Amino acid sequence: MATLQNIRNKGPLLVIVIGVALLAFVLGDLFSSGSTLVGKARDRAFVVNGEVITTQGYSNKITEFEEFQKMISGQSSLDENTSLQIREAVYQQMVRDRLLEDQASDLGLVVTKEEINDLVHGQVISPILQQLPFFLDPETGMFSRTALIEFLNVINTPSPNPQEQVLVDQYKSLWLFIENMVKTQRLEEKYISLLTNSIVVNDIEAKTTFDLSQQNAEIQYVMQNYFTIPDSAVTVTDKEIKDFYNKNKKSFILETPRVKLSYFTKEIVPSDEDFKAVEEQSKIAYTQLQAASNPATIVADYSETPYRDVFFGENLFTPTQLDFARTADINDIYGPVREGDSFQLYKLIDKTVSPDSVYLSMMAVPTSTVVGQDSIITNFVDSIYNSINSGESFADVANSLNPGSNGGDVGWAREIDLLPFGKEMVEAAFSAPVGQPIKLTIPGQQVIFQVEERTKPVNKFKLAIVNMPVVPSEKTSNNIDNELNQFVSTPDVGKNFIQLASEAGYMVMPNMSFSANDYSLGQIPSSRQVITWAANQKEMGAVRKFDLTNLRIVARVDEVIAAGITPITEVSDIIRTQLINEKKAEKIIADLKQQNLSSMEAYAAAMYSNVDSVRFVNFTTQNISGLGYEPTINAVASFAPLNTIVGPMQGNMGVFVANVVNRTEGSATYDDKQQKNAILNNNSYRLQMQAVETLKRELGVEDNRYKFF
Repeated sequence: MATLQNIRNKGPLLVIVIGVALLAFVLGDLFSSGSTLVGKARDRAFVVNGEVITTQGYSNKITEFEEFQKMISGQSSLDENTSLQIREAVYQQMVRDRLLEDQASDLGLVVTKEEINDLVHGQVISPILQQLPFFLDPETGMFSRTALIEFLNVINTPSPNPQEQVLVDQYKSLWLFIENMVKTQRLEEKYISLLTNSIVVNDIEAKTTFDLSQQNAEIQYVMQNYFTIPDSAVTVTDKEIKDFYNKNKKSFILETPRVKLSYFTKEIVPSDEDFKAVEEQSKIAYTQLQAASNPATIVADYSETPYRDVFFGENLFTPTQLDFARTADINDIYGPVREGDSFQLYKLIDKTVSPDSVYLSMMAVPTSTVVGQDSIITNFVDSIYNSINSGESFADVANSLNPGSNGGDVGWAREIDLLPFGKEMVEAAFSAPVGQPIKLTIPGQQVIFQVEERTKPVNKFKLAIVNMPVVPSEKTSNNIDNELNQFVSTPDVGKNFIQLASEAGYMVMPNMSFSANDYSLGQIPSSRQVITWAANQKEMGAVRKFDLTNLRIVARVDEVIAAGITPITEVSDIIRTQLINEKKAEKIIADLKQQNLSSMEAYAAAMYSNVDSVRFVNFTTQNISGLGYEPTINAVASFAPLNTIVGPMQGNMGVFVANVVNRTEGSATYDDKQQKNAILNNNSYRLQMQAVETLKRELGVEDNRYKFF
């Protein structure tokens, strides 16, 4: 009882102690996992209409699309440019998908399983399936329903072979990816169709559009380009620029930040010491090659390209190699000689006169992997060989063995082409009489071939070629890195970057502007990392060195312009140019009107130009020959009176004066339904291009990829 009472008396104290302990536990757990929680909160590769797509989700989709690209292209790896294009395509597609899903959900648009099945098995196959390479007929290049069915049968049939089942599973994943593409495309078609059909094309619009498209004009014109007047001839004030900016702010929106960088590059190239070292090695190679009876080992030790023990025709040698081969005696050596960034050695092993190529027919039978069956294979090959020797057609026998072999036709082959089959194959093919079957055993198979034709004999040479490229040594790379590291650590390097770099002899690219999602600095491969670093910098003037494979980049962050409305300082020059051209147009027009000119020739003289002409222009012409996009001329083509000078008028490139000298009517017959469909199709195309951009503005898309990639 005393103990219990004691606990009661100390109850408040115990509560405080326990509370403090619990708080410490909770806070400790919070702090220990804080980096994870904060990381999750910040892990926003991009956000679409409030939905966060994480870097992992984005990366997974990129990997999925890369694997798809590898499978349809047959490539085992993708180059940097392809990977960057896939990254951007995946982003655009994921944004479109989410915007579309949101709208489709609100509108009740769905794609059912029955629709998907119909797009795969029905009368009208999805365009996506019709374009994929593995569903095309290899002979016609057209879509093959049979190939599609065979593919589906494969992925739906379990394989008893574990290795084959792995491939089947890969194809299943590929099919799910394709099926999702088909579904998305169909949903987008429905959405765009709904938008398109919400716009009514009335009879007047259809007929007017048709009539205007049939009125083709021949126009004489004179144009005075804006650049013929100096900018100083007109005045644009800062207030006018500001007023234009405030009125058109929506035209200057940045979806992602822009970074301004000053940078220079330093290529890692071999030093004189590197060349000297390789030159010494080439002298050793010369001595060994001179003494060697078999050059293959020496070539393998010193050269990137292995020795190929076959004869080459003259067309396969460089001019230097050919000059040497033609004049040298057997075992003569050329070099070592420096050619560009390498040292070269050539040894003439042999020369001959023989056909450059032979035309072959061939059939092969794999050797048995089962003990005791070698004799069965040999007897089978002997029977085929005897049949051909007895007069049976080589092509008929080959087709009976393999109906898809095209009679065993291999085509033209040089010695180098046959080398993978072995030296014996090369010698037999280039010594066998035309039309005589030859039987050979090579690793993994037994071969019967026949020479059908051969080229005329030519001079051929067998050369041992030692190519010793000079590459930058580790010492050379370290010296360059030390030099650049010292530059980066120079006091006030951020403030005086351009001056210090120029004094050190580097060519600086000053104040270059890039989007935070640009792939690279100009054409420099693998330089995306520089932009990522700069876009995430908080300190302007920060300087850093970047190590690329054979290049170093030293960059300074000059400015980072946040996403959103571009500051007026960044667009004032663009606005000023536009306003200057508008004022130039006003000045040119006013000056011309004061002169009361009455002929095209007089206008040409006053406008420092010539009378030009253009034909076949109507109201719907998008690109006028020699002028490009000039709506002013489109209007003249359709509405100006014949043989009457109109203008001067403001255009995009300059001020125009025009005269319609002829107008002809097209011979097409008006079809109300066809014309309305044409307008609807045009609306559909424009809506498809504009709908996503409109949805992005209305629903919101936040692109943060530059923070992570």
